[in-house]
Amino acid sequence: MKRPIPQPFGIDETRFGNCFSAPSYRIFVTLVIGWVLTVGKHTVSQVILTMRLHESRHFASIYRFLGKGQWCIDWVCRCLFRIMAEILVAEGVEIVVVLDDTLNKHCGKKICGAGWQYDGSAPKQSKKAKQTSHGVCFVIIGLAIRLPGISDRVFCLPYAARLWWPEKAKVKPQALPYKTKPQLGLDLINLTHSWLKEGERLKVVTDLAYCCETVLKGRPQGVHVTGRMKPSSALFGLLEAPAVRRLGRPRKKGDRLPIPAAMFRDRNLTWSEINVHCYGKEIRLLVHQLKAVWYHSAGEEAISVVLCRDPDGKYADTVLFDTDVTASAKDIVERYAARWSIEITNREAKQLLGAADPQCRKENSVIRAPMFAYWSYSFVVLWFVQQFSTAKNLVADPAPWYRQKKNFTFSDMLAAARRSHFSLGISSKATEINALQKTRQTRSTREIDHTRSAKL
Repeated sequence: MKRPIPQPFGIDETRFGNCFSAPSYRIFVTLVIGWVLTVGKHTVSQVILTMRLHESRHFASIYRFLGKGQWCIDWVCRCLFRIMAEILVAEGVEIVVVLDDTLNKHCGKKICGAGWQYDGSAPKQSKKAKQTSHGVCFVIIGLAIRLPGISDRVFCLPYAARLWWPEKAKVKPQALPYKTKPQLGLDLINLTHSWLKEGERLKVVTDLAYCCETVLKGRPQGVHVTGRMKPSSALFGLLEAPAVRRLGRPRKKGDRLPIPAAMFRDRNLTWSEINVHCYGKEIRLLVHQLKAVWYHSAGEEAISVVLCRDPDGKYADTVLFDTDVTASAKDIVERYAARWSIEITNREAKQLLGAADPQCRKENSVIRAPMFAYWSYSFVVLWFVQQFSTAKNLVADPAPWYRQKKNFTFSDMLAAARRSHFSLGISSKATEINALQKTRQTRSTREIDHTRSAKL
């Protein structure tokens, strides 16, 4: 008997139905829901077993959908981005996105795009040893959003990604040209910018690796970038128009300024004290803001540079910048602090939704399968926000050591989404069944051992 497929996330057929054929759309919806309901290892086969898809269709059709299906990832990304922008972002408020990369660890010589590469989460054995792991790397972009009344933290909702592979990878994608991580990040920025409607403004927050010439000079007009620069970066003053026109090529930048590391050591530097909301709490910082030209990375464009110092000495001295010269120091610091939300998303997507679990080897499957984990992450948050009045009642009571807990975490949202499905299978006559006396049958020792060794 075919089991009815639940619809807890409100995936709109009028939007996503244009991305697929009718049979493929049903598989897409089922995989998203199955990815959320699956507990433990999130392989494709386990999702099939969770949703019992093998009872209504041949399991090979699911693998064919991922490996050879004629559908475009970018179309799904566009639909999801527009839904999040319309529901979570107020009209007239700038759209903030976070850009970063993550490594999904895999072992195997025939995995497309896999290879030895940098892994920031790998333990460092010594000062000279490199942090490397074998796996598949994705450059991810997500919407950074606050959810007032639900949580004080910033959530990063991923919607698009690009596969990056090292040049020494044994199996390389055949349909994709090789690009560096900043080039892939720029592609995601251009793609997101093309999805904006009239009047919407885009701001990108990224880490040091993407604060380079490729992204800063190649970004679309009107898109501003907030990031971090090295203390040894070469800065120049703003170019002033000369009183008398001289012969020769005109200057492109002003006089050389001290490097940020030297500015931190300058005792005559004036500091301003501000209170900023970072990482879920209010902290006090000393800042010094100036306008400069970062010619090596940003060209002749003027940027706003902020030197940040913690008076308590808990945080290291940091140099931030923003291509929007009208932004205040407080806005720049708080916007860059939102970048950490994508690190939390990467961890939760791997641990709770198994983004690195699919055992795929072919090019399309390697790219598409992890996207269901990232899309499921965003769908769960969207569902929880839209159904908050009823979804909050499905959240389990906090542990005894979390009695003062006021914020809802993603694990709470995920548990509520799963309970919304499992509660459909509970009969209203369960109270009558509980009144019956249970009969307990004795089991042999061999049966108990056999049950323990079974894979559940």
